[in-house]
Amino acid sequence: MNKRHSRFLLDFFACFLIPAYTLLFAGGVQWFGTNFSVIAVTGPDHYRGFIYWGVLAGGYFLVLLNALAATLPQPGARLTVRVLTAAALLSLAYAVAIPYLPAYFPKYAALHVALAAEACVLLMLALLLVILFHRQTDPDRWRRPFLVWKLIVLGCAVIFLIPQMVTTALEVFFTISAALLARRTWLLAKF
Repeated sequence: MNKRHSRFLLDFFACFLIPAYTLLFAGGVQWFGTNFSVIAVTGPDHYRGFIYWGVLAGGYFLVLLNALAATLPQPGARLTVRVLTAAALLSLAYAVAIPYLPAYFPKYAALHVALAAEACVLLMLALLLVILFHRQTDPDRWRRPFLVWKLIVLGCAVIFLIPQMVTTALEVFFTISAALLARRTWLLAKF
């Protein structure tokens, strides 16, 4: 696959498909009063849409973070990023597979929330490691992605603290911003 084709696919997924599908799934609900897990259990079509969103976002991060791991010169760094990515995507897969029904299955609902949060934290750690390892060789080039990484974490904290719960607004912000940061990181690492 040539560079132009790779760049087109990357831009299509990160700049269009993931944001568009994420926003369509979020729909017109109260973004600070509900979240993807609650939307998913409101009907079979919504649950199917939730699974599609998980596969789309998870597949994107799997491919891109593994490719980013390959850009790292240290074998230990490559392995660490790949392990973090695999653990994040397993957590996401289990979170998507376990319906969020706290009234009927409170322990599974708590597990669902923990796995979803863990997936996000592990994805951000994998991205951070890629950025930090590249930053060792070229601090100026990697200063901005490191700043953006910190702003995403700060933004997530602020959006979480407003209603003091995981909301659709937080999930939309995290999904789109992390996808775009991963894209930018790939472009810096390869082009």
